[in-house]
Amino acid sequence: MAKHKVVHFEIPTGDFKKSKEFYAKIFGWKTKTWGNEYMMAMTTDIDPKTQRTAELGGINGGFYKRKSKSQQPSFVVETDSIDKTLEKVKKAGGKVKRAKSPIGDMGFMAEFVDPDGNEMSLWQEVKK
Repeated sequence: MAKHKVVHFEIPTGDFKKSKEFYAKIFGWKTKTWGNEYMMAMTTDIDPKTQRTAELGGINGGFYKRKSKSQQPSFVVETDSIDKTLEKVKKAGGKVKRAKSPIGDMGFMAEFVDPDGNEMSLWQEVKK
């Protein structure tokens, strides 16, 4: 059974440089830009073998280009099966916002909205 733990966060930004400088000054976060649309944020060290946080309970995240003022920070919950979890979301009164889609060769993401309008993301790692 999946633990459904929070494994990632995302923050919209209009300016990667300003966000990088701000969060480095406040929290000491390190960042790595991926193209023009995404910047990873490391809040804790990464295990070089697994590319996951080295610290138990640590969560890293990222910044994405803001497309509207209504976008807010979100968090990502890990699941063994996005398809099964989205079915549960629908049965419980939620809605699928973005269907399951691949993220490179690392895994899959999807987004849903709970009955109160809160948006969250799901992550399913590729089985190796």
